[in-house]
Amino acid sequence: MRIVQPISMKLFKLVTLTLVLIISSSLIVLSNGLVSAKISDGWILKDQKLIFGLQINLEKNWKTYWRLPGNAGLKPLFTFNKSENILAAEIMWPTPIIFGESDLWSIGYKDRVLLPIEITPVDNSKPIKLEIEADIGICEDVCIPYAIDVSYSATPGQNQENHEILGAIISTPIKSDDIGLQLPQCIINNGELILKFNEKKVYSGVKNIELFVIEVGNSAFFVNSKKSHVLDDHIILSTEKGLGPELPAVISRDKIRTTIIGSHQSLEFVGCSG
Repeated sequence: MRIVQPISMKLFKLVTLTLVLIISSSLIVLSNGLVSAKISDGWILKDQKLIFGLQINLEKNWKTYWRLPGNAGLKPLFTFNKSENILAAEIMWPTPIIFGESDLWSIGYKDRVLLPIEITPVDNSKPIKLEIEADIGICEDVCIPYAIDVSYSATPGQNQENHEILGAIISTPIKSDDIGLQLPQCIINNGELILKFNEKKVYSGVKNIELFVIEVGNSAFFVNSKKSHVLDDHIILSTEKGLGPELPAVISRDKIRTTIIGSHQSLEFVGCSG
């Protein structure tokens, strides 16, 4: 099924040299779990990048997935190929929920999710046209794939922050560099990656750890917090204790990405020391 959401646009006179996303969207009511998909108003940053939000509303108790869905979900895919005056687009992912138990679980959002998206225009003095094509999975007892096509225009206008989008940005993973945390130590041996984190410092950034997600190249490993252990004030985890493929033959330590997911917040490290 393909869902195309029409977006009506209101043009504003140029009051300042800033841009804002001026969007008026109709609500699409659908069956089979997906209630609506709409664009939330955004604003311009000091570096001239644009912020807006993609709001996905589901029926009660339905869920959709994080950027890495776990071992029992459908990975979402977003493309911006039909957009105009857009150099780059980056989706920010709020801290997700862990669903399921044992070895059958998924990572995502329940009932609704607001995804902040950062846009870099080619020319910030001109309007932009953004078209997002998204393939997402939504689930209650059975998962259903949906194709969503959302388009909108941003015109010169008044700059005003959106508190809902700000809240979603705050919920995205805390970058370890932003709070001065050292990178974990990593040991690679016989097809196994072992990571050692300073326990006290990790818990200063995230509480009630549920899951460690380790990305090595195009491979992802999911380690339940119960399969990690603490030794000499360090949290130690191994890809051998998690779900995932074999380690790649070539590993760049500076690109190993670890996301530590807690009940309300998450923490992200990029790189490790050897």
